[in-house]
Amino acid sequence: MCRLCSIYVNPGVLARFRRSVPAMRLLLLEIAALFLIPNLYADEQLLVMTVYGRIILAGQVAPAPDPFLEAAARDEIPAIGEGIQALQGKSFQISSKFRDFAPAVAGVEGQKISVQFTAAVLSNGMCAVTQYRATALATTSKGQTSPIGSSQTVSRGGFRVTPGRRIVQSVSAQSGGNTIIYYLIFSAVKGIDE
Repeated sequence: MCRLCSIYVNPGVLARFRRSVPAMRLLLLEIAALFLIPNLYADEQLLVMTVYGRIILAGQVAPAPDPFLEAAARDEIPAIGEGIQALQGKSFQISSKFRDFAPAVAGVEGQKISVQFTAAVLSNGMCAVTQYRATALATTSKGQTSPIGSSQTVSRGGFRVTPGRRIVQSVSAQSGGNTIIYYLIFSAVKGIDE
């Protein structure tokens, strides 16, 4: 081996780099979505739902307080650390007319996350999400979805998303003794005045 070609890399730096790569990919995906979306008008917004999963192995408990949730509550991009996975996100173009949405996202270990809501842009520029229902469907040992170990969050009144802010919702499901907590982070991008 050539002595001139060998490079020493600190293992701690390499580990931090590996943890930051998924977060950087997600950030680049969100930035790309802003450039690739169709033109939004002043009365339209883009509602973005980003999904993360925290895997809690059998016999372990979720961290309390949860640093991932604390970062999201402070409107910071949460760091993807041990046990956190970035999953598929969705975006929805909404206007001043209420419209129904029902996205489904593939979860961890064959699980599914099903979300239903009605959304519209209010006159004050906020995005209203009503009739909100999120379900995390657990899987059996045969890989089939099951209501046993599944959870559901329902909020008829829903919530409001201000452009530039984040709203976090969560559901959980069990699979093979493990529990997966799904964080659904909603954010909004305001339309452009012409």
